[in-house]
Amino acid sequence: MEDTHNNFKSLGDIYRLIYQNPNCSRQDIANLLNISLPTLAQKLKALTELNLIYNAGVSESTGGRKATIWKCTPDARYAIGLDITRNHLSIVMIDMAIHLIANKRLRLPFSETDEYFSTIKDEISEMIALYIDTPDKLLGVGVSMPVIIGSDQMSITYASVIDISANIYEKLAHYIDYPYLLFNDANCAGLAESWGHREPQPMVYLSLSSSVGGANMNDHNIYTGSNSKSSEFGHMKIVPNGKKCYCGQYGCLDSYCASNVLTDFTGGDIRKFFSELKTGKNKGFQNIFNEYMDYLAIAVNNLRMCYDCDVVLGGTVGAFMADYIDIFRQKAIALNPFENDPSYIRVCHYRTEASAVGSAIYYIDNFIQNFK
Repeated sequence: MEDTHNNFKSLGDIYRLIYQNPNCSRQDIANLLNISLPTLAQKLKALTELNLIYNAGVSESTGGRKATIWKCTPDARYAIGLDITRNHLSIVMIDMAIHLIANKRLRLPFSETDEYFSTIKDEISEMIALYIDTPDKLLGVGVSMPVIIGSDQMSITYASVIDISANIYEKLAHYIDYPYLLFNDANCAGLAESWGHREPQPMVYLSLSSSVGGANMNDHNIYTGSNSKSSEFGHMKIVPNGKKCYCGQYGCLDSYCASNVLTDFTGGDIRKFFSELKTGKNKGFQNIFNEYMDYLAIAVNNLRMCYDCDVVLGGTVGAFMADYIDIFRQKAIALNPFENDPSYIRVCHYRTEASAVGSAIYYIDNFIQNFK
């Protein structure tokens, strides 16, 4: 007779296990969840009929009978992410496997006008029409911005990088016909980076864009702090009485490691700066970048001292750091009194649209965690 406790395992328990372990066999699932094979067979059938999982064939034989492998259906659901900056609008669509189904980046200065918001509405509609067979599969739209968001994910508590109204959520309601929430851009980028690695290891994400921010990640979760202001790394003081920051203080990391420190010399074009740097002919650029890395090394070492985990360089500048990571690692490790191995410093996995992807991941994760 089947143990009654087997019946307490919901479809959601099985779905989450398969999602987290993409090559599970039926026997693996039964063992891990302590559920009988007949009950499991019924629930696998139900999940298959919902198009949430599929039979992925058989595993490689290890001498015994080949096991059937179960995987989650990537196109069961989708999510869209928007990243709004001062001068650009990015929109991405991802599926349940975090595959980037579509992405588009527009040169579009932010403005709270019908024209701007209508562009958002039109781009969302076009993307849905092109890639989703039924709009019901869209879980929601995440909206990433360079602002501090309240815990309700609807209110803005601080904004200076971009000129935006506190009631932007209500304004967007007239143009987004799906569930949507607001997110901090650096937190979103950190979330995307964390999900890019299957192992949910702790990490600090340092976003080096037009402003400097970051995210503190642990087990794919963002630590936002008691007041939703965690990981504002750009406002760590690294130079006493140094350059004035846009926040009004002096000596903040943002004043020394925001992308404009480099792009001010190339008319705002980061690719042009690194292309020129790579030739090795412009000594001025080499000196500027060397000084940039010196200040960045101070910040990275501070983060290592505080969090004792991997530090990922992301954002606009981080996307170009791969060619210089060995040089930078040596600068950072020279400041570390406890270690000789700088491999904890990594370059971001997502070189573009990380914030948009991260804002969409929220809805994928929410579906997985709350599916019953």
